[in-house]
Amino acid sequence: MSEDLSIHGTLAETTVPDLFRSIVRSSETAVLLLEAIGRNDSIYFLEGRIVFASSSDADMGLAETLLRSGEINLHQYNTAMDRLVVSRRIGSLLIEMGFLKPEELSRAVERQVSAIVLNAMSYRSGSYTIEFTPTFPDEIITLPLSTERLILDGVCRIEYWSLVLRGIGRFDRLLEQAPDADTRTYQLELNDEESSVLTLLGEPQTVEQLCARSYLSNFRTCQTLWGLLVVNLVQDSISVMLDEKRAAEESEYELEDVVERYNTVFQRIFALVFLKIGDHIYDFMDRVVLHLSPDTLPYLSGMNLVNEGRVDFDQLLNNLIASGSENQRKVVHNVLNELLYGWICEVKSEFGAALEGEVVKIADEVRR
Repeated sequence: MSEDLSIHGTLAETTVPDLFRSIVRSSETAVLLLEAIGRNDSIYFLEGRIVFASSSDADMGLAETLLRSGEINLHQYNTAMDRLVVSRRIGSLLIEMGFLKPEELSRAVERQVSAIVLNAMSYRSGSYTIEFTPTFPDEIITLPLSTERLILDGVCRIEYWSLVLRGIGRFDRLLEQAPDADTRTYQLELNDEESSVLTLLGEPQTVEQLCARSYLSNFRTCQTLWGLLVVNLVQDSISVMLDEKRAAEESEYELEDVVERYNTVFQRIFALVFLKIGDHIYDFMDRVVLHLSPDTLPYLSGMNLVNEGRVDFDQLLNNLIASGSENQRKVVHNVLNELLYGWICEVKSEFGAALEGEVVKIADEVRR
């Protein structure tokens, strides 16, 4: 994954647990930024493991976490908050005042971070950004959290059927245990409900068949199944995955052909403009990109278009996969058409209708 890549989207299209799954499966080092219901959360992943989280929600502060757990009382809380200044950390202050022992601070921060993550997993609306980065700021502490157990506990707390349904997908979806499920369950210490659902998937089952066989309610079965999917103990059946892989490969070849046809047009337009302004074309191309919509720009992340205006197909495909877009063909056409429109608009603005007419004729070739 490109370290400079950022992926943006809305939570109307996905869920926070499924964003976790994507980052965990690919073992990414990244920051997941969430903006929802009037708060901003940052969740830090180090090689696919949740190691830290912060939130702008005042109720998610360290002092508030300790107050909820009864580890400090109201008098201690008020006294500490009265003495707190911006440049000081509340944890250090609580230790200095004797309200918290030094060895208790790390465990308290772990509980705070866990609370932030668990709370964020139930967001139903808002926006997200995944920023892939090789390093974190110095103030970020890497905590020894159990990522999979935290995710399972978070999914277990989600009572919104709309999110559960989005997570499991179709009722005819054929699922089975992941190949390494047996060895990993010992580390995760699954509860009885999780173990029961996982055992039933020792052979491929559809979601509907699983609900019929499970002793749990249909809601609880689907909720538990979603959690097992997110931590990658359950996967789509191998036969289905092979069919999907073949379809994806065929689709990839088709998409590459589409991109190459547009690239031929971009090269020809690039050559026309280069004859007019020479090396100033690179400033010109920066203005072309300004015509693109905010939704389109993330798909061009990691590209600079300096190679005769060509779109890097491999980078585009990586951006598509990372975004989780279902209709990749539609997205690719939208990106390419917007880019072509940007060229036409900027040519008209810079050189007038005559050259615009030439560019439109070239563009018509790709449309045919």
